[in-house]
Amino acid sequence: MHSRLRRPSTPLSLSLLVAAAAAGALAWRGGSARADEGQWLPEQIRHLDFTALKARGLELGPEEIWNGEEGLLTAAAQINGCSSSFVSPQGLIVTNHHCGFAAISAASTVERNYLEQGFVSGPEAAEIPAPGYSVSFVRGMEDVTPQIRAAAEQAGEDPAARWRAVQAERRRLEEEGNGPFESSIVVSYFEGRAWRRIRRTVLRDVRLVYAPPRDVGEFGGETDNWIWPRHTGDFCFFRAYVGPDGAPAEYGEANVPYEPTRWLEVSTEGVQEEDLVMVLGYPGRTNRYATALAVAAAESYTYPTRGRMLAEIIAMYERDAAGDPAKELQHATAIKSLANVKKNADGQVWGLARNATVERKTKEEAEFRAWVAADPARARRFGKVLDDLIAIDRAEVARVEHDFMLGQLQGLAAVRNGAATGVELQIAEYVVGEARKLPEGQRVAGFDRWEAAGNADGWKGLAEALKEEGDELRAFRDAQAGRRLTTGALWIEAQELWRGTRFYPDANSTLRVSVASVRGYEPRDGVLHQPFTTVAGMLQKHTNAGEFDVPDALLAAVERDPAARAMRVCFLSDADTTGGNSGSPVVDGQGRLVGLNFDRVFENVAGDFGWNPERSRNICVDIRYVLWLMREVWPAPALLAEMQAN
Repeated sequence: MHSRLRRPSTPLSLSLLVAAAAAGALAWRGGSARADEGQWLPEQIRHLDFTALKARGLELGPEEIWNGEEGLLTAAAQINGCSSSFVSPQGLIVTNHHCGFAAISAASTVERNYLEQGFVSGPEAAEIPAPGYSVSFVRGMEDVTPQIRAAAEQAGEDPAARWRAVQAERRRLEEEGNGPFESSIVVSYFEGRAWRRIRRTVLRDVRLVYAPPRDVGEFGGETDNWIWPRHTGDFCFFRAYVGPDGAPAEYGEANVPYEPTRWLEVSTEGVQEEDLVMVLGYPGRTNRYATALAVAAAESYTYPTRGRMLAEIIAMYERDAAGDPAKELQHATAIKSLANVKKNADGQVWGLARNATVERKTKEEAEFRAWVAADPARARRFGKVLDDLIAIDRAEVARVEHDFMLGQLQGLAAVRNGAATGVELQIAEYVVGEARKLPEGQRVAGFDRWEAAGNADGWKGLAEALKEEGDELRAFRDAQAGRRLTTGALWIEAQELWRGTRFYPDANSTLRVSVASVRGYEPRDGVLHQPFTTVAGMLQKHTNAGEFDVPDALLAAVERDPAARAMRVCFLSDADTTGGNSGSPVVDGQGRLVGLNFDRVFENVAGDFGWNPERSRNICVDIRYVLWLMREVWPAPALLAEMQAN
């Protein structure tokens, strides 16, 4: 029997967020919140308009999604910076192929290349340990805002001292909740207005179970990355194990599959256009409440510089690996990761400009000032908050080139320790060349001294030369963070009042849910993107080589059953997602798994700075395509039976 309605055997301790602003509350102004924009905390779900959601097809009540202790969200887990979900009572986990890429690559050799060939566990192939991978899920949450605020107040008025005191208390609270396989994190919501300690169980015996060949899991490569229409089967399966006694344990041959208290039923029905879906997971980072000044700096310097430098570094890896299968495998994970970040940076630059984000935020700030000025009480409390926030941002923008390059130079640790050769040395020399180009007023003084001395002490000498500036940068950042403790919290209080019920915290890698509809979009004038792609479209892209090479086994399956050409591969929704949502389960109105989120469209890369109903679209692989591949192309009958999806 499918378990999404079963209670855990051990009650979860979760303090609901209190209502008083003085206690760091996540307050609401009454009424029901609009669902589609927002990455909602579990505690906020009950405030959504369930009458409207029911009319759209949601069959679950708020208590079934999250009742203050557990619910459907309990099936969602983190796996190495990605999202995932349990899909069987035997600890089977599904996530994206690109989230499992490092494990698949590490298990591969030139002779047995699972990246290229795929992997199917079974009687003749044991599940493969994935060292360095872990799965974690929420076991409880509590409000620690009073402790954090007390630590800050006891530190006095110095901003840096306040921040260091907060970090010390944060570490104390985390250590207090840690255990061998229990990990506590203390996180802030709403720019430090509220703090929560989240207790998580961590499972470290994780094994690869199933992965399609790279030509499916990464079909379209970097050409199609962040692009719609998409035909990528971006999925793979792992399994979490525990000790024979059922307790979390390190890898051991005697270990047994973990039995989750929640897992998702896999749907074989699919979704249609305008169907309601929900995305469960751990979105990484958004900047919805940043100032126009901060966004302008990101658009004009940070993202362009990141994209330009990564393009050069990727080219170095590719040249080093050219024609050498062993090096191609060795560099595969690095190239894939860097290329993804590079294209994201390009998309941020393009999207921020196209969406006129700086102009929109400038207009919003003017409207906010007018709203504050219109009421004497608001003027007294919030009259300076925007100016203070801009002053904090201005101090950082004034030194952004220096601080960025200082960080890059400090990152040459492997080189200065003498551990790097070949391509890593080329990268180091490239970073040094970039440091030489810094303009006056932004130069890294320690680097200049090291250069003037003729690099006599090598990379280790560079590390010593940078130490003073590194210490100064840490002190500056501590002071800035301390200022944000006060100014940021007041800014969010004002935003909460101004924006009203359509208010949610920025993403911070904690458990969230987004509500959405399956929906296409118009990327530009005269172009309409439908919300579905099919195997037929994949075959149209087939080039018999490179990024668009459809595997022979898949071609043969279509030849056996031409009706498979109509099989849907991917679909779009307008869910509010970001990095970290990779692998997020996409569920229908009954809470059944219908797809896996794996990307956003290029027009939505800059969505980290603002959700847009016209362009905010996320890309999901259809779970029925996954099941078809496991049934007809690279068979895994035992896994299908385990998921009750035969």
